[in-house]
Amino acid sequence: MKISRVVLFMMFFFIGIGYSQNKLSGSVVNSNNKPVANAKIYLDSIYSNVETDRKGNFELSFPQNVATINVYSNEYGLLSNKFSNEKVMNFMFLNSPLPSGERIQKGGVLKMVYSKQTNEYKVNTAKGSSVETDKNAVVYNTIYDLLRGRLPGVTVSRNNSISIRGISSVRNISDPLFVVDGVIVSSIDFISPNNVKKVSVLKGAEASIYGSRGSSGVIVIKTK
Repeated sequence: MKISRVVLFMMFFFIGIGYSQNKLSGSVVNSNNKPVANAKIYLDSIYSNVETDRKGNFELSFPQNVATINVYSNEYGLLSNKFSNEKVMNFMFLNSPLPSGERIQKGGVLKMVYSKQTNEYKVNTAKGSSVETDKNAVVYNTIYDLLRGRLPGVTVSRNNSISIRGISSVRNISDPLFVVDGVIVSSIDFISPNNVKKVSVLKGAEASIYGSRGSSGVIVIKTK
């Protein structure tokens, strides 16, 4: 019995390590050292659902394996900083406010993607959040680049591992199920981003039609 308890303790200990979280706080100011409110905090290309408060401060917790912290202000634009497990990270916008024509209009959606050519994050805006036929798709080198930051609630790590937010049980630690043109596939490496017509995400009751195979969520891809 004692051995079983020790084994059980060790299992939960290592599970806790696997799900350990980073905690980060900081502030965002402009070139006059004035606070920038409502700036959105992004973990790589994924929105953290955290914004700076009226004093320009933010605080959040997030999983391991985040490489870059991005801050986007509708007034000033984008700032990026490599993340090396800091506890505090402050940002300052040195440029003047963006012209009104370059700001996201009401109802617009922010899409942040990583460019391998320039080794930096870039911002595009669109009226919708689903991946449909998109003239910007030609800039993506792989299907993972296309998905990264384009689907709400979907995280694509730098090593192309995919997870769906809201599915966090210990059992569901694998990649989601992939369905391409109605066929279940083991990998989506073969898909050209230029050939993608639509991508949708299923989880919970919607994914239950695939049985236990859909327990980690389902990503459905329709090609042209």
